Amino acid sequence: MQKTLQMLKQRQAPVDLYRDHISSESLSGVVTDYSEDFVYLSLFTDAGQANGIAVCFRSDITRIRWEGNERQALSQMIEATGAKPTAPALSLDSLQSLLESVSATFGYVNVLTERMDDSVTFIGEIAELDAESLLLETFGTYSSRDRSRLWLSLSEITRIDADAAYERSVVYLAGKPA
Repeated sequence: MQKTLQMLKQRQAPVDLYRDHISSESLSGVVTDYSEDFVYLSLFTDAGQANGIAVCFRSDITRIRWEGNERQALSQMIEATGAKPTAPALSLDSLQSLLESVSATFGYVNVLTERMDDSVTFIGEIAELDAESLLLETFGTYSSRDRSRLWLSLSEITRIDADAAYERSVVYLAGKPA
């Protein structure tokens, strides 16, 4: 897998990454980086627009598909829009260093706990972080805009995202009065 990930990173070829045991949805983007434990994707929408980042555990990946008509179409849309991948350098040494670097880069983190519920996401600022848990100052949804504190076990985290349009909107609204 190392050689394949290195090739995909160098080519910046669009891929669909699957984690079939966790989510029925694939992630579409380019491999920006990887480590022994993580794969870092710069995501794109079907229309070829940059759509933030996602970092997944390598152990959760069931397959990665590249080339073919769908990925070629995505590549053409990316070229047509002139979109550049969201690809800041992130620390992929450990889950803690990853959370800290995403937070330092974007000002927040979006953590997903898909094994518990793949429709729930927690967006917020890191208040505390240790080897076992994360304390977030969470941002509410569009409708609730309810700020709260959330303690979460690191072992429940399946994916870390940032900088997608929805996330940017939630972060913006968190700074405005309801």
